[in-house]
Amino acid sequence: MACAGASKSAIFQRMGDSPLAILAVLGVSALAVSALIVLNRLIGGWTDIRFDDLALPSRRLEEDVTGFRAGEGVLSSDRLAALVMEAGGERLGLVLARANRSVTRALRPGEISRIEADGHRFHIHFDDFTLPRVTIDLDEDAAAGWGERMRAFVRQSSPAAHGEAHARAS
Repeated sequence: MACAGASKSAIFQRMGDSPLAILAVLGVSALAVSALIVLNRLIGGWTDIRFDDLALPSRRLEEDVTGFRAGEGVLSSDRLAALVMEAGGERLGLVLARANRSVTRALRPGEISRIEADGHRFHIHFDDFTLPRVTIDLDEDAAAGWGERMRAFVRQSSPAAHGEAHARAS
């Protein structure tokens, strides 16, 4: 037992006592992982999503959201987001391209906390820590109509919720 402990100690002293050896091992490991990521990207195993039309966002919503039937929709100017109304108009589907996958949300009226419009750019705020804010640029032609549709899903709050209520004078 003492012999085994002594040999382990000698091996670790030769390999691990030098900070330079530790840095070399870490550096080689980082290079190997980086090379695998680059190789995966080059051989096509990692393709970023871009929406060419509404077919993919509509399909994703129908697959991800129970009972969702896609209706009319619009793509963002950069082709990285889509808004799709449900066929009955009850929910608004939001699909965001995130690297090689997509994020889907089906919004009911009141689930958007507020919308800020800057021309045809919309900042949509949610009370959801996983997706607190989304910015979507729409084409100028679609901005007005879809801005109104999105506003129908904004939560209507009472003045008391914003601290604007006043006590009655006695």
